[in-house]
Amino acid sequence: MLTEYPRSHRRRIRSFFKVLFVVALALPVIQLDSGLTLRTVLAQEDVTYEDAMDKGREMFRRGKYEDALKSFKRANDLRGKKSAEALMWMAQTYYGLEAYKNVVETSDKVIAIPDAEVEFRAQALNYKGLGLQSLAEAKDQKKLKEAEAAFREALALNVARLPLIRHNLGIVLLQQNRDAEGIVELQEYLKAQPEGRYAEQARKMIDNPRRAREAYAPDFSVVTSDGEHISLEDLRGKVVVLDFWGTWCPPCVASVPSLRALHKKFSKEPQFVLIGISSDHEEENWREFTSKEKMIWPQYLDRTREVQRAFKVNVFPTYIVIDHEGIVRFRSSGTSWERTASLTDVIKKHVKMVAKTDAANN
Repeated sequence: MLTEYPRSHRRRIRSFFKVLFVVALALPVIQLDSGLTLRTVLAQEDVTYEDAMDKGREMFRRGKYEDALKSFKRANDLRGKKSAEALMWMAQTYYGLEAYKNVVETSDKVIAIPDAEVEFRAQALNYKGLGLQSLAEAKDQKKLKEAEAAFREALALNVARLPLIRHNLGIVLLQQNRDAEGIVELQEYLKAQPEGRYAEQARKMIDNPRRAREAYAPDFSVVTSDGEHISLEDLRGKVVVLDFWGTWCPPCVASVPSLRALHKKFSKEPQFVLIGISSDHEEENWREFTSKEKMIWPQYLDRTREVQRAFKVNVFPTYIVIDHEGIVRFRSSGTSWERTASLTDVIKKHVKMVAKTDAANN
């Protein structure tokens, strides 16, 4: 049988639980000697270093870099912020996020750990070099020199499992116009990994060192909605505009009339090609939209996102202009065509350039 407490007792019981609730809310903000809050301790109570690293690697593989970074930071915290392994993964994740300053800073933290394994030190020096190289944007000679020094220091550690360092050193030498030295390093990389992931890129740079200094477009090919196969090689000698868009994207849709006008304006120029690269998921919607809007220039549905990944497109719309040599001369993201005022001028300039070149050759 349940006991019925007097009303005054019930009020006291409710007050007691209110106090408990307030205390519970206050507990997480209590600072511990280590600098952690009680909330952090409770949250990490059941998380081991290995758990955090495994989760981070899984998020990294799935391209969820922000989530991966959180897990690697947690793992590093669990080792007193001095885990060479966790810091190394943080550097790689920052590289994936294109946060190159953070790549350099985190790599330096690995290098500063006295008892870090040699392989971790070599990897950290390699990523430091990559970060500096990216920050240099092929122009800042001081940063390119610093990148070269990092790559050479990594090579001096003689870690056989990292032949890619020679590839990276070769490119940074080419970017400094030291072509003979750069080619030697790229050839050494090819000896170690003739079928490696970057072997084809290395061969192209050996054949044409300018590729290291200019923003050459990545190789790509598409089969258009009309069944035509078009590759970058087929487009050599032409000025190409790639329109990365989607029917779901309001600025993309708003730009269609301007793109129609652009196509009409340059349609008589044999040197000009406009290609639409759609990010749509539904083929039927895409075909219906392009037909209704009379988008009669070549259209491609990038189902696998392969072309988008090749050009690192993650904002829509994105417009890219490739010149007759295959070099990217212009890129604009996130604004409609109307707000990209200089784009038409860039196209005119390079179409005229190709026309003059053709006339001179004839």
